Amino acid sequence: MSFALLLGLTLGLGPADDAAFFADRVAPVFERRCVSCHNDAEAKGGLSLQSLAGLHKGGDSGAVIRAGQPAASSLLDAITGDKPEMPKTGPSLSVAEVAAIKQWIQSGAVWPAERILEERPQADLDWWSLKPLQRPLVPEVVEGWSRTPIDRFILRTLHDRGLAPSPEADRRTLIRRLSYDLIGLPPTPEDVAAFLTDDRPDAYERLVDQLLTSPQYGERWARHWLDVVHYGETHGYDKDQPRPNAWPYRDYVIRAFNGDKPYGRFIAEQLAGDVVAPETVDGVTALGFIAAGPWDFISHVEVPESKTDGKIARSLDRDDMVVTALNTFCSLTVQCARCHAHKFDPVSQTDYYRLQAVFAALDRADRPFDNDPDTGRRRTALLARRRMMSAGREAASAMVAILNAELQRLPKPQQVYAGVIHDGSGNFRGTGPDGGRPRVIHVLNRGDVRQPTREVGPGVPPLIPGLSATWDIGPDQPESSRRVALAEWVTHRDNPLTWRSIVNRVWQYHFGRGLVDSANDFGRMGRQPSHPELLDWLAVEFRDNGQSLKSLHRMIVTSAAYRQVSADREDGSAIDQDNTLLWRFHRRKLDAESIRDGLLFVAGRLDTTMGGPSFQDFVVEQPQHSPHYEYRLHDPNDPKSHRRSVYRFLVRSQPQPFMTTLDCADPSMSVDKRNETINPLQALALLNNGLTLAMAERFAERVDDEGTTDRADTARLLKSVARAFELALSRPPSEDELRTLVEYARQHGLANTCRVILNLNEFTFVD
Repeated sequence: MSFALLLGLTLGLGPADDAAFFADRVAPVFERRCVSCHNDAEAKGGLSLQSLAGLHKGGDSGAVIRAGQPAASSLLDAITGDKPEMPKTGPSLSVAEVAAIKQWIQSGAVWPAERILEERPQADLDWWSLKPLQRPLVPEVVEGWSRTPIDRFILRTLHDRGLAPSPEADRRTLIRRLSYDLIGLPPTPEDVAAFLTDDRPDAYERLVDQLLTSPQYGERWARHWLDVVHYGETHGYDKDQPRPNAWPYRDYVIRAFNGDKPYGRFIAEQLAGDVVAPETVDGVTALGFIAAGPWDFISHVEVPESKTDGKIARSLDRDDMVVTALNTFCSLTVQCARCHAHKFDPVSQTDYYRLQAVFAALDRADRPFDNDPDTGRRRTALLARRRMMSAGREAASAMVAILNAELQRLPKPQQVYAGVIHDGSGNFRGTGPDGGRPRVIHVLNRGDVRQPTREVGPGVPPLIPGLSATWDIGPDQPESSRRVALAEWVTHRDNPLTWRSIVNRVWQYHFGRGLVDSANDFGRMGRQPSHPELLDWLAVEFRDNGQSLKSLHRMIVTSAAYRQVSADREDGSAIDQDNTLLWRFHRRKLDAESIRDGLLFVAGRLDTTMGGPSFQDFVVEQPQHSPHYEYRLHDPNDPKSHRRSVYRFLVRSQPQPFMTTLDCADPSMSVDKRNETINPLQALALLNNGLTLAMAERFAERVDDEGTTDRADTARLLKSVARAFELALSRPPSEDELRTLVEYARQHGLANTCRVILNLNEFTFVD
């Protein structure tokens, strides 16, 4: 009897328990260790182990198994022995895995004909970030240093390594540190004086609360969030056309942080605000999250979706939506599974394309909204009636005209660039590519749109035991139900990634390094937590007590660990050179926005107007085709550009040179942690940039309030230089510093002296 006939008689015809054995014990081994090379598309050695047909065909050398005869099956020979031939990469199969395959062959090699295998990751759920969250016990440490539970975790780790914490910083240092950290601006000399003389026992805590309630807090912390979601105000790619209506999403983030919106709600609105907060400004503008990243204007607007290039563009567009959501909220790198199963984490291609199916109906376009809820409800009702009338008889045309007139009388709606269902032309229409129905999503072999395989519905990676990873949401149901399901999965209390991710991000921005120093990647290619119990305690505390970011900030910045001096210690460096264990505070270089805003602030030129369209610190040339954003043509004295940096118009293709030199985030990338470099270009930029020169002049005018230019007036110079020094550095100058600067002012003028002060290391660093 031929092998082919033998297979035909045995495969797929065995008893139910043999089919179950294949499904439970053999198929997972093939999927994790074999299918990546031996699949229908590549078939290394001519062999595919993806389907019954592939096994039936065999490889270049013929049949690889003989049902019922393990000893005569070359597949078994290849995976056994002292140095097995297969798998080519990774460890050899375990004894148990080999035994399962041998037993399967012995019992008839039953393979149900309908079962198609897919490449699956080798990784399992046995990883620190995927383990369920449990509240650790706060260590019992007998000492007087700790101020919060955070400190007791830190102190125990320090004691275990033979280290002790550093002393508390002085009040001048603390107010400057807190001010830049929480609102991104330096304290005024008056603020410093008030704090130094406040003898109440809770003076520090009062200062923290004052800064957290400042509207400038939201502006500061929105900038961190916008880095992660790669928010920009041009599309990127070849033409890099502007997005004039991106800014309402930025304002939403500022509003959410200032209002201390519960974090779960914050997530849900950004994924499905049109459902969880219908008919509200936040519910619409939050959807700017989905559209925050780059977008290929040419391939979407000028290339139809039916062509290969159009399919590629839209697949990459959904990829960006998926990656932004999972990286941002869960610190999970699902993007590796677009072309193959994730090599390190438990995410398969099917898992990845199920996530694409969540966003299958969406594109990016301007979406209208009304600031006034009553106007919004009125507009919605009128549009609904018009749709109903338009679908009726011709006699209804008069009523349609009346409704159009009523719509015209309403205030013109605003627009936000957001995730929308539209007709593919780049304009919001309220209908999707197939009447609002989600696109059909297939798993793409090696990520190639020309090689679609099986169709998949919406879902998530099966990472959380007890939570379903697939959802029974058909194409006829509202597409928003898919996004709601994703939001519910992300914000579920049993999803450990979400809560660990956000507390780690907040910790990183306060200390300069996260408890996990790979904030976008909690997988096996990321970093392990330095203080795992502290991370979990913070995550549970945050999740179960209101999900208030302001409360999390307060807990962190009131800790003794946060209040330490930043000075180095020989004993600490000898044991923990990188200060991973936090035996001192990290000295921090200010980010680009804080330096720029600080220049404007000390010069008395900072415009604190909040919200609205972004200012442009460039002149646009050739706007009709591919705009040229010319920063060199901008006048740094233009007061319209003196707002906070969070309101700066962000160009993807041509970043602002001054800000880029100072390590500003690239809006084309998700930036979970800014570079922090020190180089000669930064010194030259701060010394010679047009903004620095202009603000040095304005700074001199501010501190020389009588407007004198007499360099011989020593008393006036002493007063002006001392005032400038204190405004910029939050402390009075020493006698030597004052003497040196006054002499410099006599020779080179007050404006140049202010320029020197703005170029001191102390201006751009925080202890």
